Amino acid sequence: MRTICAALLLISYLGEPSIAAEDTTGGRARMLVLADMGNEPDEEQQIVHLVACCNEFDVEGLIAVTGKYLHPGSPTAYRQRLHPELFHQIIDAYEKAFPNLKKHADGWADPDHLRSVVASGQTGYGIEDTGPGKSTAGSKRIIDAVTKDDPRPLWVVVNAGSNTLAQALIDYRASHTAAEVADFVSRLRVFENGAQDNSGAWICAEFPDIHWIRSNYQTYAYGGPGGDGKKDNRGSRQSLGPYTWKPYEYSGLGQHHWALDHIKSDNGPLGVAWPLRQFSGGRLSFLEGGGTVPWLGLVNKGLFSIDHVNWGGWSGRFDPQKTSNDWSKHRSVRDDEQTGRPFKVYAEAEDHWIDPETGEDFSGIFAPVWRFRRATWNDFAARLDWCVRSYDQANHHPVAAIGDDAGDAILFRSGTAGEPLSLDATKSTDPDGDQLRFRWWFYPEAGTYTGELPAIRNGETATPSFNVPQDANGQTIHLVLEITDTGRPYPLTDYRRIVIRVGT
Repeated sequence: MRTICAALLLISYLGEPSIAAEDTTGGRARMLVLADMGNEPDEEQQIVHLVACCNEFDVEGLIAVTGKYLHPGSPTAYRQRLHPELFHQIIDAYEKAFPNLKKHADGWADPDHLRSVVASGQTGYGIEDTGPGKSTAGSKRIIDAVTKDDPRPLWVVVNAGSNTLAQALIDYRASHTAAEVADFVSRLRVFENGAQDNSGAWICAEFPDIHWIRSNYQTYAYGGPGGDGKKDNRGSRQSLGPYTWKPYEYSGLGQHHWALDHIKSDNGPLGVAWPLRQFSGGRLSFLEGGGTVPWLGLVNKGLFSIDHVNWGGWSGRFDPQKTSNDWSKHRSVRDDEQTGRPFKVYAEAEDHWIDPETGEDFSGIFAPVWRFRRATWNDFAARLDWCVRSYDQANHHPVAAIGDDAGDAILFRSGTAGEPLSLDATKSTDPDGDQLRFRWWFYPEAGTYTGELPAIRNGETATPSFNVPQDANGQTIHLVLEITDTGRPYPLTDYRRIVIRVGT
């Protein structure tokens, strides 16, 4: 996609009030991942997917850690130790695809840089394996990334246990002032997937100001959450969400048939490195578990804000106020948390969404991810094409523009209660010359206005308009421009979010 505009750019067009492109998150994000590599194939799936998107963000750490299922007490020998070598195997595959990827987009991480940020964290389980003298290469990597001379916050994805992050906080606090520790904590944006050890609750109790998202279930909506590995490999069809892998069967098995044809087949070294999510006895599950969603929002900077958890995007949506004691879904972890101190996290929020292609109605905590699934799957498949195809043989992302602004920043627009408001996206483009389909839609859950939203006139064109609600004074309304090209085999989508601040 594209590089973010300057921090504050005022644009006037067509005699309308100015739009401000406010970059409050630093644009291209910095990110670091903690993963229990070797626990099951979804870790490798999500890291292959991550490196296929790493032109969109800066990778500051790939840290192998323990968790509920991978630790010295595991009944399986392979799961009793860390496996940083799996990161290196995927980076080796990425290096083979690297020359071809550079033909399709700019910004790719150098393979040697990725190797340099691989580290191992705590070797034991939970907060019990932290404390003085227990620093690891992984905890030091976290400190180095946070304290780097860079004003951007660090997006930390915890796809396992979080005791290595706890160790980093313990070590930093031991040698710094309270003010320095507060500054260190303020630089963190943590997304904890699954609460897979007791360290997350400890961190949030010990450092209550930390920005901490906890997703127990919503992250599974990338491919699921229909049940894991049923005997017929079809999972729970009632909870698989929108059917985005047609014409293959609507089941976990059908998802894998889609992946065999569109991810693994003829897509070079990264396709080979992406494993099937297969368990002992040959059981399959839905794709990529929960590990992809926590970082996926960073791909769409014009839609997703790392500072506003309730705005939504490819990484889901969460309540704007912290929730007390949002316990882990895992009983053993939950039992530990319930004997500890109270803690607060940003918890999963619900959306109501009607699929515009099918008219199917979805509500609940999975809908914030499901509403973007069609675009996210197409994005991944297209990126795998980039590994092996020439530029002319592949599809590339369109560029959504509002007025003259073709950047990535989320836009802020003033509106007057009771008055019409119009927008112009006619300067949107497609690098392949494909036709564009426009769709403008309100994201009611993201704004503060709770009344009835108006109809959007010409909402499938480049020039929509609507009347700002009469009773919306002092509130915000979120409008999303979604443009999708007609490229084949995978139509690609770009977004711009406009936050309308309503006055009189």
